[in-house]
Amino acid sequence: MLLAVGLNRRLATVEDREVLALADEEIAEALAGWGALDGVDEVAVLSTCYRVEIYAIARWPGVAGAALRSALSARAGREVPLFELHGQEAFRHLVRVSSSLESAILGEPQIQGQVKDAFARAAGSGAAGKELAGVLARVLAAAKRVRTETAIGRSGVSWGHAAACLAGKVLGDLRGRRVLVLGAGEMARLSAQHLAAQGAAVTVLNRTVARAEALAAEVGGTAGGLEALEAALDAADVVVSAAPLAPEALAPAAVARLMARRRRPLVLVDLAVPRAIPPGAGEVEGVYLCDVDDLDRIMRASQAERAAAVTAAGRIVEAEVARYVRAEAERRAAPVIQELRTRAQAIAREEVERTVRRLGGDADLEARLDALAGAIVAKILHAPSTRLKEAVHRGGEGEALLGAAVAMFALGPDARGGGAIR
Repeated sequence: MLLAVGLNRRLATVEDREVLALADEEIAEALAGWGALDGVDEVAVLSTCYRVEIYAIARWPGVAGAALRSALSARAGREVPLFELHGQEAFRHLVRVSSSLESAILGEPQIQGQVKDAFARAAGSGAAGKELAGVLARVLAAAKRVRTETAIGRSGVSWGHAAACLAGKVLGDLRGRRVLVLGAGEMARLSAQHLAAQGAAVTVLNRTVARAEALAAEVGGTAGGLEALEAALDAADVVVSAAPLAPEALAPAAVARLMARRRRPLVLVDLAVPRAIPPGAGEVEGVYLCDVDDLDRIMRASQAERAAAVTAAGRIVEAEVARYVRAEAERRAAPVIQELRTRAQAIAREEVERTVRRLGGDADLEARLDALAGAIVAKILHAPSTRLKEAVHRGGEGEALLGAAVAMFALGPDARGGGAIR
């Protein structure tokens, strides 16, 4: 059964999320540890600015869920608000996440790639196998439907758009304003694109200058290394920090000295989780410091116009969940039906052989009796097989019927699989 455990922006503050956030170099070790927990058969982890969520395949989801919750709490070192979802609820949640319906900025395009990367990394490390791969294929197909059949993707915005909106609220018209972007990754690129589109003059600084130059070329800006930071801060109106660690020049004391020199407002946008810019920097007079939760609050108002798209997307999600439930139910019934047929065919074959030996071993007779026995078995088992396939769609009733079939026909212990039908 599919299982989801973790925390996200709906339950947890940025302070909660940052204690569980995983750096890239930590993910392989985390997957290995979580994959070895009781009840966990396969595992993947999605760690972004807004969520740390574990997706697992578990024969006994209650046991696995408790183990994963305990592991996350131990990592946090304190109590954090975790959720736990099983079966179709876990699948529904992952579809909504991948479709950006759970994102702070509705329709943002990055999350689907982040989900694919998370599952690919888990598969590459051996932590995820064919069952999670099957879940991912269904999830991505559902997310594609949401994007192509609704206005979610067309009306969506990205972090960069949110950063531009925030800077505009503080400074007004951004044309001619000087924007300093720290970092050259995807978040930095989106921010630079949107701010440049507003008419701002963008400077990109990065530890690797070649990457900064490539991004600056995209947006018609200038580039440099981090050694140019102090001079660039004197000129900047907006600083977008998209790097995991902020330089010393953005420490509270350094920012206070900067503001004493420049005497005009400065907007600091911290896109990292854990937060890179110390909160104290935002307490300096004239400084407006915003983190990802602030961006969330700013953008909520602009999402009201997308209500129709959300409704349409919700219908698609529910249709895909229903398809998933049907497929999972039939998959669980298949081993019982297959073993029932195999057992009946073996008995029929045994009786044919006994009869043929008594009648002198006639090969033609054996073939005729074999065909007759096979036809009888198929007709007798057709109705029970059909009823089992139909019953598994009815949840608890289907589980009871599967159990009765296993007990009545003395089928093997592995015929049913594990966990309840969801």
